[in-house]
Amino acid sequence: MRSRRAVSSMGGAGSPTAGRKAIIMTVDEEIRKLTLRQREGRAINAVAELLRRTLSVPNIYLEPPASLIPADVLAVDRGGAGDLHAVEIQLASDLSPVEGQIRKAASHGDINERYKRATKVFIAKYRENLRTIHRKVMSIPAHYRYLAIPAESFGLAIGELAHFGLFPKDGIGRLGVITIKDRGEESPVAEMAAVAERFRVDPARLSSIESKLLTKNRPDIEVRI
Repeated sequence: MRSRRAVSSMGGAGSPTAGRKAIIMTVDEEIRKLTLRQREGRAINAVAELLRRTLSVPNIYLEPPASLIPADVLAVDRGGAGDLHAVEIQLASDLSPVEGQIRKAASHGDINERYKRATKVFIAKYRENLRTIHRKVMSIPAHYRYLAIPAESFGLAIGELAHFGLFPKDGIGRLGVITIKDRGEESPVAEMAAVAERFRVDPARLSSIESKLLTKNRPDIEVRI
């Protein structure tokens, strides 16, 4: 992201770049003021674009009804006739990767005991929050299930997720992880950090999604042929 100092050097009020300077400053300010809901909304678009490029002619639903499939993005491969790919996006501050760095410092005795105790409390809360999210994602009725998190938190999160279990009890399927890279005023980028494997889906739940969502609602994103 361009700083205010760098932008102000582009020219004075009477210069040809004055208008451009004002626009950049406005965008920078707006990006910094984005709410969690807005940041996750931008991430939804980034994830949809990743799935559009990765899958074979997918139909993509943005924030489908939670009563049918509790996911932020649902992509149905092969023009709506293939497997379901569901993504849960989590960018909340209580999953901040900065605390992971604090945790590493604490383990080497680089911070005082009081801060170590505070860090332990955070890690306990972080682990419990992630456990709840993990349980939710693993229960989504989709053939491929993904958790999308900030790119900076991948190192910390993947260890905890592996501890909870990336595989279901029967071993059929593996949770995928997508990272979201924040690029300031530019659009965020979603990347596949851990590839998912195909889960088994309850036929009754799958039939409900097909009859109540896929056959009655036009996707938000579809490839026209």
